[in-house]
Amino acid sequence: MDVDYAAIALAGADTVRVVGARTTSIVREAQSRHGCSPTVTAALGRLLTGAALMGSTLAGRERITLQVAGDGPARGLIAEIAAGGRLRGYPLRPSVDRPLNARGKFDVGGVVGRGFLHVTRTFDTGQPYTSAVPLASGEIGEDLAQYFARSEQIPTVIAVGVLANPSGVLAAGGVFAQVLPGASERVIDSLEAAARALPQVSALVRDGDTPEQLVGRLAAALHPRIAGTQALAFDCHCDRTRVVKALVGLGRSALAAIVDAGEETEATCDFCRRKYYFAADEIRAILRDAQADCA
Repeated sequence: MDVDYAAIALAGADTVRVVGARTTSIVREAQSRHGCSPTVTAALGRLLTGAALMGSTLAGRERITLQVAGDGPARGLIAEIAAGGRLRGYPLRPSVDRPLNARGKFDVGGVVGRGFLHVTRTFDTGQPYTSAVPLASGEIGEDLAQYFARSEQIPTVIAVGVLANPSGVLAAGGVFAQVLPGASERVIDSLEAAARALPQVSALVRDGDTPEQLVGRLAAALHPRIAGTQALAFDCHCDRTRVVKALVGLGRSALAAIVDAGEETEATCDFCRRKYYFAADEIRAILRDAQADCA
């Protein structure tokens, strides 16, 4: 099985950063964990791939969270990448679906609907910064490009794709190019022309293109040089301690009600669907500690 990873390159005399990524196994894992329909798989897979492309150079405690909130039947999608290429994500309504669109493609825009894309960058200090833009189409790739144009005013080309059918995910990946200071109009024009001529990126991945080859397809005329690679994997960092903090966040009255019920409590991580179980005595101890902290 091909391993998911990103290839990071500089092109155009180091005035363009280009990233290519293969995310097939990550999207397959997300589809399996959440039981996504084919169209929701395509939507979530594109968002996860976008996060992989955007977060390929994160370090320390940095992370990027992409949240799509729409009025379509899926309602919303979340994808997050942390330093080290650790990706996770989930849809609010995984099982909804739509017929193929008029071009015979997944109707991702229809399942997402109209709404907003929220991008949160959390820095190494732990301080988050969030910006939001209206969805351009709900097709994810166009929405991410609009975010860069509106929120960061950085010319950006991004293509993300997922090839799936009812039996599973066949291929997923993407390519991304961002103009850096000093780029000429010729460089920008070359990127735009290459993006228009780029074949469907998921089909390229299915046919064997590596992330380095995806970079080459988008930036061949700008003579890219690979600066490094980043391993990518679906990796949720939930643990029992974080779940306890979430339970405390419910409030003392909610915890007291759980204690009064006297039953085992089950908590499920939204990102990875891992289940955590707490006996009544454990919930009672959590409530006692919460009350002591507030005393």
